[in-house]
Amino acid sequence: MLPHGPHNVRDVLAAHILKQTGSYEQASYAIQDIPEMVAQHYGRFLPQDKAEIAARILNQVWAAA
Repeated sequence: MLPHGPHNVRDVLAAHILKQTGSYEQASYAIQDIPEMVAQHYGRFLPQDKAEIAARILNQVWAAA
């Protein structure tokens, strides 16, 4: 972890899960916090990725069909 502390790992984990899932709830569960805190601190990672997340989900659905 050095020179990074536990909060750096927490930041990376929350941002990664939010980008992958688009879910404040899942990100908050991973870092043991509340969705409102995730939205407040990490919400900036979500808006530009919403279209990509939706496209990825649709592609998975079409691939399975």
